[in-house]
Amino acid sequence: MKSLRLLANQIRNKIYDKCFKEEARKTPKDFTRDRKMSFEELIIHMLTAFKCSTASSLRRFFINLCVSVGMTQQALSEARKKVKVEAFVILFEVSVNALTTCTEKNWNGYRVYAIDGSKIALPTDKKLLEYYGALGKDNTAPTGQGSILYDVLNDIIADASIEPMTTDERTLAKKHLLACEKLVPDDKKLIIFDRGYASFEMIEMLESMGFYYVFRVKRGFNKAIDAQTDSDAYVWLKSGDKRIHVRVVKFMLDSGEVETLITNITDDRLGTAEFKKLYFMRWPVETKYDVVKNKLQLENFNTRTVEGIQQDFYATMLLANFAAAAAMDAQADIEEKRKDKDNKYQYKANINEVIGILKDRLVIALSFNSPDIQSAVIDKIEAEITRYVIPVRSNRSIPRNKSPRKAKFFHNQKANC
Repeated sequence: MKSLRLLANQIRNKIYDKCFKEEARKTPKDFTRDRKMSFEELIIHMLTAFKCSTASSLRRFFINLCVSVGMTQQALSEARKKVKVEAFVILFEVSVNALTTCTEKNWNGYRVYAIDGSKIALPTDKKLLEYYGALGKDNTAPTGQGSILYDVLNDIIADASIEPMTTDERTLAKKHLLACEKLVPDDKKLIIFDRGYASFEMIEMLESMGFYYVFRVKRGFNKAIDAQTDSDAYVWLKSGDKRIHVRVVKFMLDSGEVETLITNITDDRLGTAEFKKLYFMRWPVETKYDVVKNKLQLENFNTRTVEGIQQDFYATMLLANFAAAAAMDAQADIEEKRKDKDNKYQYKANINEVIGILKDRLVIALSFNSPDIQSAVIDKIEAEITRYVIPVRSNRSIPRNKSPRKAKFFHNQKANC
């Protein structure tokens, strides 16, 4: 079974599972009466993540279901309050387990993950400010601390968190490691970390869990590492009476800066050149944030409550995995169609179109209790995605914007769409 078909099937089965409904609702009285939108339809509506006015999102949703129903913004808001955040965490975890078991891309036998954090701009609201904290002038802009564990070769967000700004990235990284430990126990797991994550405590935790790691460290992290002049050598890290033996790999960047990595991979067949390539494999975690924030418009929240923010956050993570599964399945068809063409570039699915197609068609795939209807919808999704492709241009360098626009959706005003 293809990834998208498997994922849609498992998510739909979970949403319509009576036990899931019991887990998801806050009280036994919730969702016991007939309403304009059932519990299952509410969950599906929230997963499709229409980033427009509530009235427009409801209209699009019911049009996709081919029903004529009127529902107010207030009624939708009251229904959302009856659903636990854990419901969306559970569905997100279903997506992770489904995609992890049906993918197997690796680097020299290692399943490669990257951990990275990002600030999440939130709507201007006093309660959000008090709970999450803030950035900006006079600390007045509510902001959350986001973090993801990302399977870089298989394009899976494997774990995700949004916490108050007082929660540091290392603490979130440790939570990701605990989640990663449960994924396919037989995998050799390799975690790539950027600067700022390395600490003796973190390395000790990774060693005890049997994980492999690569940390980028800056000068001043450890005197023995700074003193090492060889491009590939070993040093002892010390903390009290504890010692950890790590490999130090150094190489020159195009900018002339010396990059320093530390790792517990001891295979001497993997030299400096391989580690340089390995470290830059973490770059897709940066582009995944671009997908989540800009293409899925994570920060364009449909709510101003603490729980609502968390619901939208995990719904977006799940939709990101749906998009990845759809693009993955379409890629084989794209390559088959173009194998005899003398193209200058390779081609891949246009992620903007993937997301747009999914938002409308996914409603149908998840709503109907018919394998035939779901299969037909998935076939249409995949066929349509293969029509929208873009060239893959490798080795492009884009200067970092030092003054990016911080809040695209500052007031969270929804336009009709």
